[in-house]
Amino acid sequence: MIGSLVRSFLRHQASSNFYPLSRHFHTSDKRGNLPAILFTLIKPLSKIASYLLGRGARRAWKKLPETKQRNFLQFAKANRGKFLLTGALSAGGLFYLYESHIQVCPITGRKKCVILTPDQARRIGEANFQDIINDVQESIVPEIDPVYHQIASVANRILSANRDLRQIYDKACTLTVVDSPVVNAFVLPSGNIFVFTGLLEACDSMDEVSVVLAHEIAHVVLGHVEEKLTRTSFLQMIMLVPMSLLWVLIPYDGVAFITTWFFDTVTNIMLELPFSRFQETEADEVGLIMAAKACFDVREAPAFWAKLALKDGNTDEDPDADKALELISTHPANETRQENLEEKLESAIQIRRECGCKSLDPTRDPMKKVEEKRQSIENRKKRYDYNL
Repeated sequence: MIGSLVRSFLRHQASSNFYPLSRHFHTSDKRGNLPAILFTLIKPLSKIASYLLGRGARRAWKKLPETKQRNFLQFAKANRGKFLLTGALSAGGLFYLYESHIQVCPITGRKKCVILTPDQARRIGEANFQDIINDVQESIVPEIDPVYHQIASVANRILSANRDLRQIYDKACTLTVVDSPVVNAFVLPSGNIFVFTGLLEACDSMDEVSVVLAHEIAHVVLGHVEEKLTRTSFLQMIMLVPMSLLWVLIPYDGVAFITTWFFDTVTNIMLELPFSRFQETEADEVGLIMAAKACFDVREAPAFWAKLALKDGNTDEDPDADKALELISTHPANETRQENLEEKLESAIQIRRECGCKSLDPTRDPMKKVEEKRQSIENRKKRYDYNL
């Protein structure tokens, strides 16, 4: 529980009230780059390719006379060294492609592989931006609305305090507030910020709103979309051969389909979901730093996730249930996020001090209100059980 104004882009939201941090810098298209849309299609295309190649090869093999089948097997055996060399060269090419696109994450210093250029990421974001605007156009909150000003104020503080980061300084950020009960906010790679008013109803203060917004902005600063698309592309290229072989070796389409589905599910649980949770945790930690630089009360971060971890009427359920479900989730459990942010809290408070922020009120503990809510839920349950 943490991911997508019209050309001048319906700049209904890019008002004078939203601080222009960008130098309006955009890298020009570079010849030889893959089309941006291709990265978003690699996963479905690879599945189709493995099906067509594998099933096609199996059917073609069955149609061959036995003599030609034997001749092919003899040819393959006689030239297996060449086949192995071709495989090794292909693997080496992938490794070189990976190593030649290593980048370093801002703030964390983590090394990552990203094939997409900034311009490609921007164009993917802009394409999504137009689609989203078309979907929510009737619900866009006007920039003169007080709710818009509240959210813009929080976003501006975060962006202004972190303008030393190129990933923020180089973007023409816009804000779109959507009148919807959905509790959600996200930032596109192009710098377009979307906030749904349901988020404000779920938050008790603007400090809590800053926790969510800083987390979403951190995803963009860290280039998580670009990294995930790159990782998915590499994974699908690697899996293309074994997935095709499944369709070649399994004689029945139904069995091959189920086996492929199972293989894909295991890959998702073992590789893709853990990486998604890692990115969410990294965005939590970097977002905490960004909120601290903006002088927000960072103590609200673990308290916010602790509050979400409370389930009305279900405080007596197995406390480890949510953590067990992490295995099949794209996000860490709320309790896990709370515990991790509590560990990072002291260093975030130190960052506030170094930035010259006003000291936090020592008599005010955001976790107290969470405990009060927990106690209120437990008391209500006890009264309910007693009445039964």
